[in-house]
Amino acid sequence: MPEEKTIEFEGKKYKIDISRKVSTTGDFDETVNTVFIDKDVPEKFHEGIAVHEIYERQVLKKGHSYQYSHNEAQKRELAFYKKKYGDKDGEKMLYEEEDLVLATPGRKPPVRKKPIEPIPAPKIQTIVLKAVIYEGKTYIIDSSNSLIGDIVDFYERKRIIYIDKDVPDWLFEGMAIYTIEERKMLKQGSSYAAANDFASKKELAYFEEKLGSSEAAQKAINEGLTIQSQKFAQDRKELKDGERKVINENVPK
Repeated sequence: MPEEKTIEFEGKKYKIDISRKVSTTGDFDETVNTVFIDKDVPEKFHEGIAVHEIYERQVLKKGHSYQYSHNEAQKRELAFYKKKYGDKDGEKMLYEEEDLVLATPGRKPPVRKKPIEPIPAPKIQTIVLKAVIYEGKTYIIDSSNSLIGDIVDFYERKRIIYIDKDVPDWLFEGMAIYTIEERKMLKQGSSYAAANDFASKKELAYFEEKLGSSEAAQKAINEGLTIQSQKFAQDRKELKDGERKVINENVPK
């Protein structure tokens, strides 16, 4: 059995689990105080990824968008690498790690290998174009821009859901449900994997009721995933060309 790895961050000790595959490369489950890192990730990146996942969750729980939280975590991770390896080598480490992460995009479709227990379809009401009401709260949908690395993000503090401009309008409501439900789970301490699974089931249930069949619902989700995959492919291309910045300053908070 491999020796248990730990890291201390801001005066608190966290476990690092490298025993399994992790589709998002790194993940953090606060409920068990553990950072999960894909078993194939080189050891030299383990501490940096752990710092990133822990700090990203801290920022996210304050109500910021994922992209803003990610960027703040990138800055903290870069500072960690520079302190450990020096400015030049530390920056090189972060770029090498980013190349690795971009090769494994995270969000996966909910795969039905066996029947799942039915859940009530979430209710959502469209009131005007670019705004939705969900569970009694109004959220603005901003689809005016091209997002970085993903197709949906959530600025919880101002109830703004950002959706990439290339996503068709008819997918907005399902994506709104997904990102709101995912954020709820993350704030409760769940890992991204568990939050993704829960939110995906909610989104699937919504589309099944709206479109009338599980096949049509899965097709809708797959269309969004195809657009997302194209975004990741573009990110990888830009990284290969040496043009992509690891930290993007102009992102929604």
